[in-house]
Amino acid sequence: MLILNDAQALIIESLLTKMLTNDTYSVAQLEEAIGWFQQEGARVSCPFEQVWSKNLAQEIVRELRNLP
Repeated sequence: MLILNDAQALIIESLLTKMLTNDTYSVAQLEEAIGWFQQEGARVSCPFEQVWSKNLAQEIVRELRNLP
């Protein structure tokens, strides 16, 4: 199982965001990230999963409170 550390998770998040928004990104970081996922039999566990879920929930609540 591949467990991403905080720095790796941030790199992945940044790369995916830049790709989705057609922003420029570092090919070296992309190659490094691909290497993490090419380990034989790798499954991924991301430590940010709970933090992102909490942040998303907070953002939803914030938006709901701003409704007229």
